[in-house]
Amino acid sequence: MGNCGGGEADRRTGSTLNVRGGNNGRGGPNSRNRSSECKVVILGDASVGKTSITMRYAKNEFKDAYNNTIGAQFQQPKISLKNGNILKVNLWDTAGEEKFRSMLSMYYKEAKGVIIAYDIGSRESFDNAEKWLVTLGEHIKKEDAVLYLVGNKKDLSPAEKKVDTETAKTFAETHGMHFGEVSAKTGDGVNDVFKNLAEELSKKFGY
Repeated sequence: MGNCGGGEADRRTGSTLNVRGGNNGRGGPNSRNRSSECKVVILGDASVGKTSITMRYAKNEFKDAYNNTIGAQFQQPKISLKNGNILKVNLWDTAGEEKFRSMLSMYYKEAKGVIIAYDIGSRESFDNAEKWLVTLGEHIKKEDAVLYLVGNKKDLSPAEKKVDTETAKTFAETHGMHFGEVSAKTGDGVNDVFKNLAEELSKKFGY
């Protein structure tokens, strides 16, 4: 089985808080096809909905409020690729609060996929996406990972939206990122983002 980081060593440590395992049942082992693992981290400000996005995809669950993440939470969905292979995503949902950021460097290590999430209803969280990119660049080479900018809460009314789609798309293109908008609340777009991310990881790393 292929491995691109965040595999057995991460699952066994138990040194982080709020670490949980999950499986959304997307794809199953097939003896004729190859199964690989890949580490993906989700970054972004507190309260943009990182945990909501993670739980919507991994378990098809949504709550109006989650406790703030301390350190990181872990899920492990399996994604069926177009080539017939299975990609097991070691998905780390990281804390967004400033006081926890010193703990995050351990989660960046060996990440091959990075999602930077923002709240479409918060211009500040979008503006801070660039800061998250800078922080990421201190730990891994951005060209060695697949980067995805994801705007959450696309279900907001036009009056509530503070970041328009074209502005975000231009930012993503400028920084070599893929882009998508989702609603963790309704589930709209969530599967597409993870499926597209998995396919881009497959193309870049040969899964």
